[in-house]
Amino acid sequence: MHIEPVDPAEAIRARVPDVLLSHHENVAAALGDGLVEAALKERCARYLASDEPLVVASARCTARERAALAWADAMLRDADGSDDRLWEDLHCHFSDAQLVELGYAIAFTLGQQRWLATLDL
Repeated sequence: MHIEPVDPAEAIRARVPDVLLSHHENVAAALGDGLVEAALKERCARYLASDEPLVVASARCTARERAALAWADAMLRDADGSDDRLWEDLHCHFSDAQLVELGYAIAFTLGQQRWLATLDL
């Protein structure tokens, strides 16, 4: 399967066609609708890409969204912030399977953003 790059990051990935294909498959699997709605994953991605404080970002959210953003924030800034209280809150809103999917989506997004930043993209 051939994929045409649509932006500078994809042009870099396209230097190794299997990497570009794998990226598209991961985006579909990790960030699309699944056990957790794509809109929530997108909200986490937008938060990770911004410099908006968590308090400001979460003020306009549901309790479920706040829990997801708090986890994204812990992954971004302080893994030790994933304390018992955060996990209790996450388990109030998500099943274990949903947490696997959401955690992967957040980690995938964060890794891609950091990689692209090192490329100055």
